[in-house]
Amino acid sequence: MSSQDERRTATVTEIAAPTTDVRVVRMRPKEPLRFQAGQYVRLWFDGLPARDYSLGNRPGEAALEFHIRITAESAVGCYVAEGLRVGEAVGVDGPYGDAFLRREHRGPLLAVAGGTGVVPIQSIVTTALESGMQQQIHLYWGAYSAADLYAESRFRDLAARHRNLHVECSVAVPDSEHRKGYVSEVVAADFSSVTGFKAYVAGPPAMVSATQDVLLARGLKAGDLHADPFVPGDHHSRTVSP
Repeated sequence: MSSQDERRTATVTEIAAPTTDVRVVRMRPKEPLRFQAGQYVRLWFDGLPARDYSLGNRPGEAALEFHIRITAESAVGCYVAEGLRVGEAVGVDGPYGDAFLRREHRGPLLAVAGGTGVVPIQSIVTTALESGMQQQIHLYWGAYSAADLYAESRFRDLAARHRNLHVECSVAVPDSEHRKGYVSEVVAADFSSVTGFKAYVAGPPAMVSATQDVLLARGLKAGDLHADPFVPGDHHSRTVSP
């Protein structure tokens, strides 16, 4: 695409701050965006470098949802924290990515997230549940501390309504309510075999790699592993095609 005018645009409708370094931004596109749960889009904020962000909403919902990590190294993140306003137009391109929900799968589903990698996992899990998938769904989310598990209550509420959803959250900084350890270690402790599973993994590259190793060693077929490593920073930030 050669200009901002040729891109799809969306209008910012809500900006929330669940933690000091995460902003949840919701936007309403001028035209409906068709995508699969787990995919991502490319966003342009006010002339800044393009960034890839996963969609946290379900396909078909009116508002697009993004969770944006705020870091000093990212001009985009700093702008979202300090300059972005409701009503602003944002350029949107996509969707992209192959790490999307396979609705035809009938075996168990394992969704593993690290940090804000929870965004596509949220879309995958909520879409699976709302579309009536009945198999066992295991959601694992690892973060630095309990404060970073900002969407945990939402997942707990989902699990209370859907008996086939099981939620495990872990933290690097121990507390009285969560398991301690890297999320890949927690998954390794809980599963001796994942043969027949379909797995979705999203988060920092090291976390994704460690989780892939755990799952493949426990019998997961390579074709049943859908991963989406993400590198913080500006411009196109995917390390592989997710």
